[in-house]
Amino acid sequence: MRARHAVAVVPLAAALLLAGCSGRPGTAATVDGTRISDSQVSALLSDLAIINGNDTATPRQAVQSLIIAPTVLDVAADAGMGVSRQQGIDLLDDAAAQIGADPWDYSDELVEIAQMAVATNQLDTDANTEVQARVEDLDVRVNPRFGSWDSSGVTATTWPWILGAADSSTSAG
Repeated sequence: MRARHAVAVVPLAAALLLAGCSGRPGTAATVDGTRISDSQVSALLSDLAIINGNDTATPRQAVQSLIIAPTVLDVAADAGMGVSRQQGIDLLDDAAAQIGADPWDYSDELVEIAQMAVATNQLDTDANTEVQARVEDLDVRVNPRFGSWDSSGVTATTWPWILGAADSSTSAG
């Protein structure tokens, strides 16, 4: 009887651990106290699936983009190369036209990522160095479902207690 209870406790403990790390249910990440919600990640992924077709981003990539976009936009603005919301929408309209799609009501998240793309194309080496420095100073907490954060971005989390996790991290002999 005890074995059954122990087996049931492990998934419950894992669920509590994951929920506790997010700080608030439905939180994908927090950046300097600003929350990025699971619904924002989902909205971005849905829009990216339309724009990119089969070449879709992963949830981890979407979270990373949402983490760094405000910093890129701030650095661009500080360097006198600010990017408007309309410039992001114009880029998305062009991308939609290239794939033969009609423009749609783009999510705020996709527009922000488009703005970041425009800004990134304008930044010089000094501004890119500034982006890196500011990203390193961010206080980022990522829900472990999406990965873990370091200044190079969001990396996949390994779960050693999941069967097969050890097998996937070792090479075949």
